[in-house]
Amino acid sequence: MDRSFPRPRTRAAANSSDVEALAWLLDNSIPIPGTGRRIGLDALVGLVPGLGDVLSGGIGLFVVLRGAQLGVPRVVLARMLANVAVDFVIGAIPIIGDAFDLWFKANIRNVALIRRYTTEPAASTAGTWAFFGGILAAVVIIAVGVVWLIAELLGALLG
Repeated sequence: MDRSFPRPRTRAAANSSDVEALAWLLDNSIPIPGTGRRIGLDALVGLVPGLGDVLSGGIGLFVVLRGAQLGVPRVVLARMLANVAVDFVIGAIPIIGDAFDLWFKANIRNVALIRRYTTEPAASTAGTWAFFGGILAAVVIIAVGVVWLIAELLGALLG
C-alpha cells in the first residue's frame, strides 16, 4: 500500500494516519492496468451523477476537518477548502469531471498540506497567501471585464 508520504516526525503528524489512509483510498487505491496511473473510489463514486460528487465532496470535507483538528493554519484550511471546491465543481461536469479526477487528487493534496504543517508548524504560509492573491486578482480582472462589456453593450444599444 504505497501512500507516498514521509514518516511522521511529530505526534500530531502521527495522528493524521487515519486521514492519510482515507485520502489514499479516495485518490490512489486502484491501479489502472498498463498505465502506471492510479485512481481511487472518488473517481468511481463520481461516475454516479449528482450523488457521487456530493458524497465525495462531503468526504473531502472530513479531510479538511481533520486538518483543523490537527492545528493547520486557517489560510491553509482555506486552501484545502478551495481544493475540495475545485474537485466538487469540476468533478460535477460530465465526462470532463471524471477525467479531471485522474489528475487533480484533492484529498492527496490536502493530506500533503496537513503533513507539511504538522511536521513543520513554523512553515511559511506565503505560498498559500500568494495563491489567494492570484485568485483575488483574477476575480478583479474578470469583474472589471464584465463591467466593461456591459458598458459597451449598453452603449451600443442606447447610442
